[in-house]
Amino acid sequence: MYPEIPPAMNNRKLPLYIDIFFCVILLPVMMMLLPVERWLTHHFDFVLLLVCWLYIVYFIHRKLTISLVFGRKRYAAALLLFLFTILVTWLLTKYRMHDGPMPVFFRHRGPDHGFRPPFKIRLHEQGVWFLFVVVTTFSIAVGLLTELYRQILEKKELEQEKSKAELALYKSQINPHFLFNALNTLYGLVIAHSDKAEQAFVQFIDMTKYLYSNGNRDFIPVTEEIDYIRKYIGLQKFRLNEHTEVAIEVDNADDTASIAPMLLITFVENAFKYGVSSHLDSRIEIEIKVTEKDILFGIRNRAFEESLMKKGDGIGIANCRKRLELIYPGAHTLDISDSGDFFQVKLMLAAHPEKSGPKSNRTTQIS
Repeated sequence: MYPEIPPAMNNRKLPLYIDIFFCVILLPVMMMLLPVERWLTHHFDFVLLLVCWLYIVYFIHRKLTISLVFGRKRYAAALLLFLFTILVTWLLTKYRMHDGPMPVFFRHRGPDHGFRPPFKIRLHEQGVWFLFVVVTTFSIAVGLLTELYRQILEKKELEQEKSKAELALYKSQINPHFLFNALNTLYGLVIAHSDKAEQAFVQFIDMTKYLYSNGNRDFIPVTEEIDYIRKYIGLQKFRLNEHTEVAIEVDNADDTASIAPMLLITFVENAFKYGVSSHLDSRIEIEIKVTEKDILFGIRNRAFEESLMKKGDGIGIANCRKRLELIYPGAHTLDISDSGDFFQVKLMLAAHPEKSGPKSNRTTQIS
């Protein structure tokens, strides 16, 4: 399970919905504020031309002007385009509202054939400039929001792709880590000429099949992961002597629970690596409890060698931490304690991570 883009941000059709809202609702409503009915009676061609131009202005600024400014960084071209829309709009304001036949565009003169004072603006000129300003402002605002929306969406997608790549890398590190530990066990059996070597190889082959069949899956049933842990413990017991005791307790109340594959085994491997002695008594305790909401995992062992925590986390535990952050963001807690004599891990995961809501993500660092 990867960090997902919020549904509200994942709707690429949102700009289209805004365009439809403008074309179907907003602009017709603004047109109704003007005496359009009277204009339609004698100047249908002017109204049609004005409406078409306003739609053109909207999409020019919405698509081209914003693109020139933010996409291509061509500010001069964007300014010329903006001035062009002002020029065409000014020409539209020169249309003379007259019932008789006469030229459409001309410089209006008063009764004394002198120029009209600039502060005396005709009603249709006011309407044209009003609509132009509103449409331009709205289109630029929508263009800016769309550009911001696009950049946020791209950033989220890049982060998601990065998380996928990181998770794939951490998954790829699991295979050699497992193979190294398992082959080390098999090598010890072969060197000792143990009669258990053949049986251990069969167990190893079964575990390898599990590894490669589930390595590319996001989640698997928790029962499969528990079965894998049991097989790993069985493989390790081939090399253990009477000084080491392994106890595993499983309480599975929800067979539908799922978990990321090869997640818990990291801590089990660490316990067998640092919690086993050839001449001193030791005990490895493993507890797995599955409820309808959570998967509780705990492991405790004696620390005969300097633990990974004191070394700043080995590859396995550091890998596991990263995987938890990527797969269970806000849906896990991890407590690791090292008293010097004992090493203990407590992990809680969401039993259904694809359905669970955010939880407090608390990772305890051990000094």
